[in-house]
Amino acid sequence: MDKNIINNTEKLAEVLKMRRHQLKITQKSLAAFCNLSHNGISRIELGQSDVQLSTILKMSKVLGFKMILEMEP
Repeated sequence: MDKNIINNTEKLAEVLKMRRHQLKITQKSLAAFCNLSHNGISRIELGQSDVQLSTILKMSKVLGFKMILEMEP
């Protein structure tokens, strides 16, 4: 199981795009599954969008990942 520490929108974009490619899912298909626009997915993957948590949760169901919130000491 891979773990990715996401601390900015650019890293989130990179990880989401990488996972989508691993699963061979197009941006258009992902957009349809998540009820988002193709342009919206593109902006997320370019790090040009401040993504809502609800959007990330939709994407997680399609892309097969889970989010863990870990508190720092």
